[in-house]
Amino acid sequence: MFQKIVWTSFYALLDLGMLLFRKYRLIFGIGLVMCGVRLALRLVSLKRLLHWLACKPVPVCGRETSIEEVAYYLDRWLGMFPYNPKGNCFPRALTLFFYACRAGIPVQFHCGVMKLDHHLEGHAWLTLNNRDFLEPSPYWKAFTVTLTFPRSVSPEIDQDL
Repeated sequence: MFQKIVWTSFYALLDLGMLLFRKYRLIFGIGLVMCGVRLALRLVSLKRLLHWLACKPVPVCGRETSIEEVAYYLDRWLGMFPYNPKGNCFPRALTLFFYACRAGIPVQFHCGVMKLDHHLEGHAWLTLNNRDFLEPSPYWKAFTVTLTFPRSVSPEIDQDL
């Protein structure tokens, strides 16, 4: 009886360890992608970066990670290491674009501008089926779209952007 309790406890601890390992691997991976996006924005054109990020879906083995979970941890990263004092929309949208494409979700990346107090404000966001995708506020609706990627909502990426 005692041996059975010990083995049951051992397997429960092992399961907990695996859950924690997956969680922290996800958190670390999101941080790496976010840093890679920030670095790439300084080295390559947005067009090239978007083509790199628009990867083919990756088959998932084991526990699936929800895109909402990715957005949660990404927002925590950006809260600790802000990209810009005015906002983190650009690296947030690009990182979420990567994870959504990887999960097979056909999102579109958008950039837009609006005039505010005699200067232009910019914003970046994602849509899915012409609706906002994991956008924390309806702020994006006030912007005039200047770039959409991919242009079509088909799974294939437009090559003529």
